[in-house]
Amino acid sequence: MRLGGNRQRILLTLLLLEANRVIGVGRLIEAIWREAPPATVRSQLRICISGLRRLLSAAKVAAEIETHPSGYLIRVPRVHLDLSHFEDLLSRARSASPEHAVVLFQQALQLWHGPVGSGLGSSLLETVALKVNEDRLSAIEDRIELELALGRHRQVLGELTRHVAENPFQESLCLQLMLALYRSGRTAEALSVYRDTRRKLARELGLEPSEKLRAMERLILDRRPAGELSSGIAPALPMPARAAATGPQDRIALLEREIADLRDASVRPG
Repeated sequence: MRLGGNRQRILLTLLLLEANRVIGVGRLIEAIWREAPPATVRSQLRICISGLRRLLSAAKVAAEIETHPSGYLIRVPRVHLDLSHFEDLLSRARSASPEHAVVLFQQALQLWHGPVGSGLGSSLLETVALKVNEDRLSAIEDRIELELALGRHRQVLGELTRHVAENPFQESLCLQLMLALYRSGRTAEALSVYRDTRRKLARELGLEPSEKLRAMERLILDRRPAGELSSGIAPALPMPARAAATGPQDRIALLEREIADLRDASVRPG
């Protein structure tokens, strides 16, 4: 559909983010006009709603905007929402074998075309969209974690570099990039990622890197064998034991342990 402008985009995005639930008129007004709504704001909102209804009807979209005493609701089957497909794929990925999980994560992430609500100038919409945008980032991290555990550090280097550039304060991504570079024999670049991250954190947030990032730097400086490092900082399984874990359940247990390590802020004794 060719939407008329930011007002219609904000309105449709907010309705779809809370599909099949009534959104109050006041909340819609705040999302579109923020703190300075015009005197005719309710009339203008009705015009926006009418315009969207015409577009949905003309496009023969399986969605309908309903008027309720307290606000508006978009009625749409779950099967027609990309966001629902994304959530379903994530659920399946987190109970699948490692190789299949990577494929499911990739399918889920391919549904995205950028952060929800980006560039629309609505702070309320950005707040509402925060959770789904964080879910996307979490899916990226979980997929890359599986790729690293499967030994695909070279394959994810370019993607990781881009994600770190887009999310410079996401320390888990920085940690994964350091590990991928170090496993690829690019020690100087791995240490450069740490220095750049530390400088940005100090300059823009007044913070020091997390203990996990500092520990990874120490392990790299100590020239620990790359096969002993994981993005959870704890030493990975020795290579013979890792090679012996060839059954599906063994591999799943191993990968689940490494993912848990990533989320655990503690550092095991080296």
